[in-house]
Amino acid sequence: MLAIALIYDLARSAEKMAGWNCIGNDNVAWKEGPYISSPQGEDEINHSHPYCFRPSDIFGVIAGMVMRGSLELSGGEKQKLPLPPKDKHESRVEPAVAKLAIIEQFEYFKEFLMQFDGPYNKKNNKAWVGRVDENVLKEISDLTDRRNQLIHDTEYETPSMGEALSYFDALRRNAQVLYIRIWWASGFNG
Repeated sequence: MLAIALIYDLARSAEKMAGWNCIGNDNVAWKEGPYISSPQGEDEINHSHPYCFRPSDIFGVIAGMVMRGSLELSGGEKQKLPLPPKDKHESRVEPAVAKLAIIEQFEYFKEFLMQFDGPYNKKNNKAWVGRVDENVLKEISDLTDRRNQLIHDTEYETPSMGEALSYFDALRRNAQVLYIRIWWASGFNG
């Protein structure tokens, strides 16, 4: 999760530097991190214009693959590919990184639960009724539903890094509860 937070900070900082909506030294974009600034004692970065972003060769190859594979519909009709959604701060980075963080962290949680047939899906959740507090099962069910929504639904509320942090915290708390109350208490330590 720390690596994801670093990736987000670097990507969001670059996105702000290249954004027309972040022009001006008094812009709210420069009041709160993440952002790129000059070292102390050096000239400040000029925020009167956006900077240019030079993507990697890998990005160019992937973009070419996506564009060639998805643009032409049957009958030769062309369709414009949609860009990832923007959040309330005009960021495309935050929803994408937060979504990936939530999905990845859930998969780690699921891997942990599978070690002892824990409540990682609806069927297993029902099997755990009475074995652990119902609030824990409800929260795990809600976390599972949100992960499923992000993977399977075409329309959903875009996640934020704040949500990814809360999600990560909830997974950690519930993993600890299950480990202490069920897994360790039952004598299963193999």
